[in-house]
Amino acid sequence: MSASTSTSRLVELSTTIAEKTRIIDDYLSFKGLPPLSFEPDAPGQLPIAKDDEDGEGQKVRQARTELIAATQELHDLAVGPKESVRYLAWDHNNTLSLHFIYHFKVAEAFRSDEEITFSELARRTGAPESELKRLLRHAMTNHIFREPRKNHVVHTAASQLLASDPVLASWVGLHCEDLFTPCAKTVDAVVKWPGSQEPSQTALAIAHDTEDDWFKILGKDPAKIKRFGLAMSSFSQGEGFEAENLAADYDWGQLGEEGTVVDVGGSIGFISVAIAKQHPGLEFIVQDVEKVLAGDPSSNIPDELRSRIRFQVWDFLASAQPVHGADAYFFRWIFHNWSDAYSIRILRNHIPALKPGARIVINDGVLPEPNTMTLYDEKLIRTVDLLMLTAINAREREVNDWKALFKRADERFRWVGAKQSKRMWVIEAVWDPRNPKADGEKNSDA
Repeated sequence: MSASTSTSRLVELSTTIAEKTRIIDDYLSFKGLPPLSFEPDAPGQLPIAKDDEDGEGQKVRQARTELIAATQELHDLAVGPKESVRYLAWDHNNTLSLHFIYHFKVAEAFRSDEEITFSELARRTGAPESELKRLLRHAMTNHIFREPRKNHVVHTAASQLLASDPVLASWVGLHCEDLFTPCAKTVDAVVKWPGSQEPSQTALAIAHDTEDDWFKILGKDPAKIKRFGLAMSSFSQGEGFEAENLAADYDWGQLGEEGTVVDVGGSIGFISVAIAKQHPGLEFIVQDVEKVLAGDPSSNIPDELRSRIRFQVWDFLASAQPVHGADAYFFRWIFHNWSDAYSIRILRNHIPALKPGARIVINDGVLPEPNTMTLYDEKLIRTVDLLMLTAINAREREVNDWKALFKRADERFRWVGAKQSKRMWVIEAVWDPRNPKADGEKNSDA
């Protein structure tokens, strides 16, 4: 790229940034919504009025997406490739300071309206004052806490969320405490077990010096299981990942007025709840392993939905599906936790229970074709793909990979297609025992 072209691109980006910023700012002002800021009482994410979710709000969301893409590109051009690569190599230090904050519960140690000294904060948290000061000042460069005057600390919007949002805190804990060290062992695992599909031959196994897979490691620690469950529920709240998108974007009505949906690996049932609220005729059976469903999982279900949502202990790798004749078997973020070999086993374990026309509905990620989305959005799904490699030798898949997975499991699965739903996808196949070879070519991939 010539110097003149680069300069022109800088001007184009700055114009885009101004335009998209104006759209967002005008919307917030017109709706009387709080402005975006780093103050502790600022919104945790872009506030969209509930009555604008499908109207003006969608325009604002699109403006935000384009604004993020433009600001990221402008930042990268201004920093330049040499400094970009140099600083990318030590990006793990962002996780280091965040880990310190999580481990010592720094955010919870003082009120949102309180100004506190480093020495008092050290006393309350038990953290060494010298290291506390160094690591918090690093976190402040990411707008986590602020130092209004020397040696005094106050909250920002981000630090306050770490104190008040248990789902976000669990997400941070999962990545800082469980996955931070294993990430550094990923290349070692690839060298030691090239091409492995076994969940125990991973970077996490090397880091923990164990032959157990991640799920067995989690199973030994109830606190980690709880944190993992809460962390995963954060994906139902993040923009583009909300459970309500699935409830609206898939045609649940085709299951009939009294259809039965089996929510396989459904944890504490938060996805079933979201769908049940919008589709009053459906009944749900939420399945998961015993340790996940320990206690009374129905206590998480709203009173008005408890008659339609029940729970069942079942391990989808250990035995055949016990619920026969359901209209749909639903999986949200299940298959990306497993390599192809184990994903095929999961599908085959369902075959004895499937009636003709039963639907396999998968809500998961799909790896994009090159140059089809912003780098910001593409990095999200590709980061998840790398985490799956690090933790459990699993993977994200392209559309054709999903199609091939059904065919390898059994050719009587008739491919229906894959449809994007915000940042996730709905992947679907129908059980058609009359067709020994499902004619997938007659169905659209997207």
